[in-house]
Amino acid sequence: MKSRWFNYRPLCIVFVFLLLGSVFVFYLSDYRICTIIVVIVVFSFLLILTIMKKKIKYILIPLLSFILGAILYYNVISAFQKEIDTPDTIQARIYNVSVPENGKIKVYADSCEFDGVDINENLIIYIYDNSNLFENIEIGSVINFSPSNFYQTDLFYYGTPNASYYLKGLKYSTTVSADAIKYLETDRTFAEKLKSYVKDNLRGSLTNENVEIAYSSLFGEINLLSDSQYSAYKLSGVMHLLAVSGLHVVIIVGILYKILDLLRIKNWPRIIIVSILLIFYMYICNFAVSIIRATIMSIVMLLAPMFFREYDTLSSIALSGIIIYLINPLSAFDPGFLMSFACVIGIAILNKPITNALNHCKLPKWLVDSLSISASTMIALVFIMAHFFNTFNAISLIANLILIPIFTFAFVIVFIVSIISLVLPFVTIVLYPINYVFDFINIVATILGNLPISNFLTISFDYIAILLYMLLLLFISRICVANRRTKVILSLPTVALMVLCLL
Repeated sequence: MKSRWFNYRPLCIVFVFLLLGSVFVFYLSDYRICTIIVVIVVFSFLLILTIMKKKIKYILIPLLSFILGAILYYNVISAFQKEIDTPDTIQARIYNVSVPENGKIKVYADSCEFDGVDINENLIIYIYDNSNLFENIEIGSVINFSPSNFYQTDLFYYGTPNASYYLKGLKYSTTVSADAIKYLETDRTFAEKLKSYVKDNLRGSLTNENVEIAYSSLFGEINLLSDSQYSAYKLSGVMHLLAVSGLHVVIIVGILYKILDLLRIKNWPRIIIVSILLIFYMYICNFAVSIIRATIMSIVMLLAPMFFREYDTLSSIALSGIIIYLINPLSAFDPGFLMSFACVIGIAILNKPITNALNHCKLPKWLVDSLSISASTMIALVFIMAHFFNTFNAISLIANLILIPIFTFAFVIVFIVSIISLVLPFVTIVLYPINYVFDFINIVATILGNLPISNFLTISFDYIAILLYMLLLLFISRICVANRRTKVILSLPTVALMVLCLL
């Protein structure tokens, strides 16, 4: 064991070099010299390692993964940017609506037909309206109109490829007046009907503001949050509470296991039932990146003992990352994707040493566990937050420490009651006290988010630097079993390359 630096994990190698291949092609078009230098250094190191170990896999797997990542990225960008003529008429089905802003409503539509031809792409529609149209728009409405303006989505609007636009097929955007829209029919999917029914049930017991909080936490629909709600949760560093993620999936798996234990359902039947329900929940949540990752990791964790295998967190993370990447090769540039994976990687490699350090302080176990997880994720997110937001959230550690236990309690109640309300709608009456819980969460998030010390401006790091930073965390963690001298030798050139990325 001590003769190795790491336990060899092929899935991790594939995942990292798929991302590196995409990032390399992106920066190559911008003539970033540091990117070329980093790639040359990495593959030179792998070539030396291959020669020393006399094992071709040390360079073959990374090289093939790198090439595949580069090809997939290039193909996606090329296909998405093909232009078409402006249509005279558009027919589409509304599947999502955002809160009105500046006299316009942002609507997302699928099943698009341009001049009677199905284009198999989705559309963003900006509807200009000064009335109460927002309250009357129904998810599933099929509309027909002649666009005032028509644009092709700019994948590079924010300087980097917009993975969300690609994944949702949002290739075009248009503007139209509310008066010019004709409503043809309503065609809602099963998932839309189910979520609408749950939301209507929640309205019977929760305030309008708390309905949106509960609904977002159940299904990840954060687009309906008010500006004040979104800002409070974002600035305080607890937005992950509302975007369905690993926390939610862990809670749901725990609930399902308790129920199945009461029904005396164990082993394979229990795993199959839980896996099917998780996949169904993933469908209800529109296959968001964070829930795909959490679902895949949960299923792998459930299956490992049944095949007499030890569950390996890093390999499980890599497997889910590879699957998501193959679905959406632009994931390497998506903040949600990177933050979701960085948090889990941070917990996997930093949680144990931080826990051991905190245990010396004689703190209660629950406090040690909460501090360790919050600190692990905060450390892992430093470079990603710097890249996308040019900020470092200094208050998130405290915010998560206070709010995660309270939110977990509220989410468990809301989730169980929402399930029961599908059959017995009147049961939502028990949610009245949860209003006070959500009000408390909102107040704390707002107060902490508005503190002068909550966010600090930082310099910006590019994607290569983010990958190098995660690699550095691996080198200094216990995942790397090399001696201290070797860790320093590995870490110094990594830090040097990170500094180069700033130039």
